[in-house]
Amino acid sequence: MNVRQDIVDMKSAIINNDILFNRILTNEKITNEMVEDGEQGSQLYYNFTDMTQIMDKYNLMNLSFSEEANWLVKPAALFTNELGQDDILPPTLHRMRMTFERLDITSYPVKAELKARIEEYQQLNHRWLNIVGDFESKEINENEWPQILNDLEQVTRAYFSEKKVNFVDDDVWRDALNPRYE
Repeated sequence: MNVRQDIVDMKSAIINNDILFNRILTNEKITNEMVEDGEQGSQLYYNFTDMTQIMDKYNLMNLSFSEEANWLVKPAALFTNELGQDDILPPTLHRMRMTFERLDITSYPVKAELKARIEEYQQLNHRWLNIVGDFESKEINENEWPQILNDLEQVTRAYFSEKKVNFVDDDVWRDALNPRYE
């Protein structure tokens, strides 16, 4: 049941992020008042937090299972297809989350540099959306979960490779461009 709920939560966060990115880019502002389309910064922040916590939970489980299986004559395969501490998806989610941290007081205009960054986030989120699908198009069962986590990591790596971004050393991606601190 926990895995099923994690699948739903991850999928919901990715779908909701797509909707929020569209609204922000269309309106060219991050709305944070208590209105119909409001609290966009907070919603994105908590979506990325949820996604990070889910990834961290399964990475920790992966490491635990791998360590406990080492005593076997033939060790079991890694539970989540080699996800581990050198993954770039969790720090990517963290950096994306930092862009929207503490944007809960007022609305913020989306300047050119931030707009370009949110467009990058949207492109990456679209790749994740292609994996998890929308609510109607694709049902995910518990057995597919390890492969989906691996696929999310692989498309994230491919995105940075295609964009020729050295994720670890790139100053642009290191700066979250949070409009609160401009």
